[in-house]
Amino acid sequence: MAPSGVDREAGGESTGTVGPWAAIVEALGAEEVEYVFGLPGSPTLLYNDLADRPEITPVLVRMETSSVFMAMAYARVSGKVGVLHASPGPGMANLVPGLLEAFYACSPILSLVSAADRNYEGMGVFQETPSMDLARPVSKWAVRLDIPERTTWTMERAFALARNGKPGPVFVEIPGDVAAASTSIPRYERPLVGLRPAADPALVERAVHVLAAAEAPVIVAGGGVALAHAETELSELARALPAAVLTTPSGRGSISEYDRHAFGQVGLYRTDSSAKALDDADTVLLVGTRMEEFQSGLWKLFPHEARVIQVDIDPFEIARNIKPETALVGDAGLVLAQLVAGVEAAGADSAKRVAHLDDLSAFKESFERAVELECAPQGEELKTKQILSAVNRIFDGETILVNENGGQDLWSYYCPYFKVGLHGCVAPAEQTVMGLGVAGAIGAKLGRPEATVVCVTGDSAFQMYAKEIPTAVQYDAPVLWIILNNAGLGWPKWIQRATGEKYIATDFDAQPDHVALARAYGAHAEAIAAPDEIAPALERARASLAEGLPCVLDCVIDTWDYPRGFVDFHRDVWGLELPGDRSSATDHAE
Repeated sequence: MAPSGVDREAGGESTGTVGPWAAIVEALGAEEVEYVFGLPGSPTLLYNDLADRPEITPVLVRMETSSVFMAMAYARVSGKVGVLHASPGPGMANLVPGLLEAFYACSPILSLVSAADRNYEGMGVFQETPSMDLARPVSKWAVRLDIPERTTWTMERAFALARNGKPGPVFVEIPGDVAAASTSIPRYERPLVGLRPAADPALVERAVHVLAAAEAPVIVAGGGVALAHAETELSELARALPAAVLTTPSGRGSISEYDRHAFGQVGLYRTDSSAKALDDADTVLLVGTRMEEFQSGLWKLFPHEARVIQVDIDPFEIARNIKPETALVGDAGLVLAQLVAGVEAAGADSAKRVAHLDDLSAFKESFERAVELECAPQGEELKTKQILSAVNRIFDGETILVNENGGQDLWSYYCPYFKVGLHGCVAPAEQTVMGLGVAGAIGAKLGRPEATVVCVTGDSAFQMYAKEIPTAVQYDAPVLWIILNNAGLGWPKWIQRATGEKYIATDFDAQPDHVALARAYGAHAEAIAAPDEIAPALERARASLAEGLPCVLDCVIDTWDYPRGFVDFHRDVWGLELPGDRSSATDHAE
């Protein structure tokens, strides 16, 4: 441990005469950081100091964007701040696509970035980059460390802002000349955590009155529920009313999809059971969700006659697109707890809500029985839904699903075609940057090493980030990647067909051998070409993961079999439809 020195200005101790990177590493140790994802430039910048902290593992990624994806997924499943590093110039620039996704996902991550010396700024010094100009639009806070003595204050502020209030990515740039300085730097003290605002009691009372009067209420849980660790309060309110619970992709996992109150997702990701629950609702409680285009279907797939209550920690998000009757600004966990207490104290008659939930549950059970038959491993063409159904069956639903977002991988969003348990999903935000799932799965595995982590990905996203397979091998992070291989860009190609366009730049005429590639990287890999091959291959994959070996299953699928929700969304929201569409059956319920 570094020696103590003179008092800090506020009365605390100093680290003694050290450089900023040493002080930063001390801060990481105090925050109990486990991993720093990234690629080193000069090892004197961060990595030499990390060598003295064996409890912090530097994870060497193969490309800098991957470090953001891994930090995001790690943060989501661990509940901690994800930390990453990049070198100046192209290293920092490669972070931007990931930071864009992290910003919209409100992901609590900290980027530590080296920069060129200020002494030669504007003179053409090597890798001089306008880092701050690039980072500010996609960061909750972006700051340049100009004075070594401010290292501690900057790091304390960075961790506080990353996780308090509406979480988000924080960006800290350390120029080379500042990093080279040695001075007396105050010792790091962990900033206050758990700073959570509750809602105005008068507005809570008004919201309780609305909920108590409801006969068919629905709760829509967004990513804010998971970020607030409010899963217990969500479940308590669903039972107290009672009410159906729907989620957005970012909110998925805030309630187990095996729970009686869980009915699936909204918008593009609707199935029969979730559509019925929302369409029949007379009251909708939105918690921690922006309800942007894909979640609301351009605000067309929403019951506009329903009374709306909105809960969000950020006043900016209130009435951004859907105007609520009542709005509650505060932490999702605290506000949901306030609503539970209010509903229980009100003692309002719940008989009609119970009856409505019973009807929805009966409809859902009938729908799920039909889906089970639909997903049976039959026929000659391999279908994505058959693969996902088998994963749920063979892994008993005990997985963390890390999503991509393409035409075929969308099947993994549709419950009950794939069901996730509590805390069981990591999904992109509305930017849906390709590669988040492929690389992020490694961060999820490091964050929850006891869990089985499955990434469902199209062949395009996989090819972008297959280079991270050896990262999984190197850091003992056995992940299962399921490639839905249609040798092209399925979603754009579907749109080309629906609009009568030619298939231009959507087919991979030169396609790698994914199995050979994965094996060359050190993973177990197999190809699946027929329905009867699914279960045996998944059993071997499970054995491979148990032995600590990452696994890749390359599945050549029927590219024109699309989820019903996908087809309906394109028709009802965007006005696009294929003649004679071959999607799944429409009305499953008896």
